[in-house]
Amino acid sequence: MRRATFLACCFILTIGHCQSQDTIKFDGQPHWKTSLSVADQSLFYKLNGRPNFKTGLDIADHTLFYQETSNAPLSFEQATRQKFVPFDKRLRRIVFSNRPLVIQWFKFIISNRSATDTVDLRLSVSLHYFTRLYANSKLISLGGAFQNPTEGPVFFVMPVIVPPNTTITYLARTEDRQNQLLPPTVILRTPYDDASEKVITNFGNRFIFMLLAALSGCLFFICLYAVYQYYLYRDSAIKWYIAYAIMSCIVCLFWMDIRLQLLIFPSLVRDIVFSVFIFFVPVLYSFFIGSMLRFSFHFKKGWILVKLLTFIAVFQGVVQFIQVGFGWFVFNPDWFGAVISIGPIALLNIVLLVLTVKSKDPVKWFLFVGLLSMLLLWSLSLTGIFARLPYHSYELYLILIFPPAFMMLGITVEAICFSFALSYRSKLVLVEKNNLQKLHSLELETALQQRTQELELQSKLVEEQKIKQIETAFEHRIAETQMTALRAQMNPHFIFNCLNSIKLYTLENDGKTASEYLTMFSQLIRQVLENSHSEKVTLKKELETLKLYIDLEGMRFKDKVQYEINVGPGIDQQYTEVPPLLLQPYVENAIWHGLMHKKQGGNLKIDVSQPSENLLRVEITDNGIGRALAAEYKSKSVMRQKSFGMTMTSERIQMINQFYLVDTETKIIDLKDDSNNAVGTMVIIQIPI
Repeated sequence: MRRATFLACCFILTIGHCQSQDTIKFDGQPHWKTSLSVADQSLFYKLNGRPNFKTGLDIADHTLFYQETSNAPLSFEQATRQKFVPFDKRLRRIVFSNRPLVIQWFKFIISNRSATDTVDLRLSVSLHYFTRLYANSKLISLGGAFQNPTEGPVFFVMPVIVPPNTTITYLARTEDRQNQLLPPTVILRTPYDDASEKVITNFGNRFIFMLLAALSGCLFFICLYAVYQYYLYRDSAIKWYIAYAIMSCIVCLFWMDIRLQLLIFPSLVRDIVFSVFIFFVPVLYSFFIGSMLRFSFHFKKGWILVKLLTFIAVFQGVVQFIQVGFGWFVFNPDWFGAVISIGPIALLNIVLLVLTVKSKDPVKWFLFVGLLSMLLLWSLSLTGIFARLPYHSYELYLILIFPPAFMMLGITVEAICFSFALSYRSKLVLVEKNNLQKLHSLELETALQQRTQELELQSKLVEEQKIKQIETAFEHRIAETQMTALRAQMNPHFIFNCLNSIKLYTLENDGKTASEYLTMFSQLIRQVLENSHSEKVTLKKELETLKLYIDLEGMRFKDKVQYEINVGPGIDQQYTEVPPLLLQPYVENAIWHGLMHKKQGGNLKIDVSQPSENLLRVEITDNGIGRALAAEYKSKSVMRQKSFGMTMTSERIQMINQFYLVDTETKIIDLKDDSNNAVGTMVIIQIPI
């Protein structure tokens, strides 16, 4: 009660300085100290259920007022020629207009009758986007939430200084975008009152700062999570989620910047975020939800409607940015409110809710809860119900009357629910992938067993057919030698290793490699069996079989074998015939005894030339360790195994020479460098054709 009495007395003394309605007169610097401390503010809350903002001198009754109605903003000279009216209580309310700008002018006169004392006061015209203060037709200060600091010092409460024996006419210009941030006021405060008010406000804003900082941090880590999810899965839907999370984080920092005047962003960035966030954030999460639930496939007509509404939202954002940034609006300014109406955005969210509920995707409820939570919090903040309720906490009151706090809380809850949807979807994808891998492994094992049985059956059939075809002892000798050579070249150990490799790839869930290996192995076995029926095969078939064999060995030894096969341009591979599998033992010998002992592997080169019409020359060159060192390794090996490939091939060549009366020659050359060190082996085979 005593404080209320003290406050009333101070205002009575203050008004005593004013001798007329038009001119505010002072006899030197006033000494008001009417601001309440933080503890007194809390006490005032408990008693009245409202904060106390009535500090300083309200000069509304001494102020003239004019609100612009022209299509283009007026200059200072044009504004001074307009008709001003008294600023009464009916004008002290938040103005919402269909026009892009709300520009108001406040005119008052201050006279300092003291001969020695200067009047030093602070003018508060409430919070606006831009404020300007003119004294005797000169601009003396800039202010406002969107004022660019590069244009000059920013005064959120503008200084009013009147020298002794001076009368000054002041004009304050406020500019807002379509609707004001707070109701307009015209109050003079002493520096002490102003400092006290700032302390109380800044102290009360600490909870708003902590809330917005926490939400910004949460959105920032959601951005990192989204980027990591995209790195893992490369899903196009996650790109929309990344853009949505980044935009939301920037918007949260924007409102922290505006509310606390931190000046984090320059005015251009503020204009961009202010113009597009209300339109672009819904566009981004609409495409994210549509991609997650595949609206384009399940709800084609609904997806067309969503894209149409998002196009309208993007158009609205661009129109608002152009107007805010450049002051240009293509239509009549009176239509601005209709053009940027939130109607399309509201309809877009309703359509998203309906389509999300109708979807059959298991992740839809995470998306639905997130979207619904965001819309409820946004709608709750726009009702203004909290400003009319009594509170016992100044800090809580400041949060509850700040709608962007609810908006950012809603966006954060929505982003968290969306992250849950992504995590759950990743789990479903992993489960499906594991089931497919198990099914594929089972199919490969079944196919392997079938192929093995087929090979065994085919081997038996080949054996029976070969036995029946033996008519003479000499032919029996040739057939026996050829089959022995085939068994030496394609021995059971090689087949066993190939099957083990297929099994290993299958156990490792590398179904693709196992399938490729099995296909190549079956092709090789088939070609070997087909060629075994013929005494001679074309050079093309022989080289194809050789390539398959080298590729299989290369896959088994992790690509340690690099090779190239060169055939002379004048050789007709389709008509040139050679004994089947004549070259394979030499290639096998080069790989196993020459290249495999090198840690990094090596290269194998096969050159086929035709030095004369009836002679084919084949050179098999490797850059292995050489025959001498290979013999030492073989002698020291504990797991030595006899290889009959080379022996059988030599006997086979002798039988071919005897049967066909030709002279097939084989020559082996040890390759050495200038220091007489072994650098490989060359095998030269000359085959009469």
